[in-house]
Amino acid sequence: MKKRNILLIMADQLRADWVGAAGKGYVDTPHMDQLATRGIRFSRAICNAPLCAPSRISLAAGLYPHRVGALDNNANFPMNAETYYQLLRRHGYRVGVVGKTDLHKADHWYGSRGDLPLLYHLGFTDPFDTEGKMNAAHVPVTAAGQLQPVGPYQQYLLDRQVLRGFVDDYAERDAAPVWYAKPSVLAEEDFHDSYIGRAACSFLENISEETPWHLFVSFVGPHDPWDPPAARLDAYQDRHYPRSVPLVPDGKPQWVRERAQRQSGGMSEEECSNVKRHYAASISVLDDWIGRIAATLERRGLAENTTIILTADHGELLGDHGLFRKSAMYEGALRVPMIVVDPQVHQGTVSDALVSLVDLYPTFLDLADISVSQELDGRSLTPLLAGTCENHAEFQFSELRHCRMVFDGRYKLIESFNDVLELYDIVDDPAESRNLAQDNIHVRRELQAALRRVR
Repeated sequence: MKKRNILLIMADQLRADWVGAAGKGYVDTPHMDQLATRGIRFSRAICNAPLCAPSRISLAAGLYPHRVGALDNNANFPMNAETYYQLLRRHGYRVGVVGKTDLHKADHWYGSRGDLPLLYHLGFTDPFDTEGKMNAAHVPVTAAGQLQPVGPYQQYLLDRQVLRGFVDDYAERDAAPVWYAKPSVLAEEDFHDSYIGRAACSFLENISEETPWHLFVSFVGPHDPWDPPAARLDAYQDRHYPRSVPLVPDGKPQWVRERAQRQSGGMSEEECSNVKRHYAASISVLDDWIGRIAATLERRGLAENTTIILTADHGELLGDHGLFRKSAMYEGALRVPMIVVDPQVHQGTVSDALVSLVDLYPTFLDLADISVSQELDGRSLTPLLAGTCENHAEFQFSELRHCRMVFDGRYKLIESFNDVLELYDIVDDPAESRNLAQDNIHVRRELQAALRRVR
């Protein structure tokens, strides 16, 4: 019997509640919603690090970030650790990647074709590694004043004679507040996610059916800066968005209060809504390419033997608690969409199991009928997909260098090093406005004990 193909589609900085299937009307995501009607949506999925490189390195290793030395963005995948890409390749899979890997983020070098030898070592047979959303505008300049691309997307923009304008535009954005938002100077065909989407469709159009394959499509949107193609904004000019969760300073760590002042001090409600319009417009680009990728699978007759996983590396705070971007353990940054479409999965199912990105490593190996020899931190989702498991995990865990979190399905404990403990009842207080750490000592101690059990 032919082994299953595996297609992993990852967005960068996509909130779980900004997908239409989650029941919100902030943005139109018909193609993501269609995937949800065909498979199972995990409504409480989280990332194991709300930051790009640690999240992706953890997923690739099947281990929590601290176990692979990746707790911030200045991280490379350790050369002595094993990736699931290597295991798939070892068992006959063609393993491709299109887009941002962030498995060697500290290097800031991708090669003009995105196929550095490092990528083959990590397990890819067909690598096409691109710069990230913000990295793409950081271009070295020669002594003669010429831009010197460090990756394939920069080279593409240089060949199109639009790289200089793109770099100048991002320099203006870098100097502005984080909530500064205006359309891209690029045409939609030159937009980074369009570039990645075309390459992903090309891979699927040309992949041989002689061997099973795994393709990791890693989009760079809807990550800030807020710069969607201009035409995409038209559909969102009259949309109304709910107010962001207000900052309640009492009970919040000092670093949160200080960061909120830096990021949103002086921002008006209209300026925050403008960010959300631009965020939604960027998501619509991503959604269109997801539709084209799914259509390519159907056209080639590959869909019946392909498992599709749609997720994100982390969410986006979007002004919640006065914060933008990620790097905090609050719901907007922690929760990620996770939809699995499998020929054997019941259609339109929603699961509230406590799953996380680290679970994908053993899941992919299960789908490929590969035995796991090492001890992993994740647990395979295949029993959930088959409907044979009700209690997937006791708790969820996420961490960064300065803080970590444990969630038991109702209560979330956040431990900020050298700062206050936070405990929230997510069921009764989803806005995380009332810190119960000093009021509910019994729950706090139980969750602290759970943290101590994390190796």
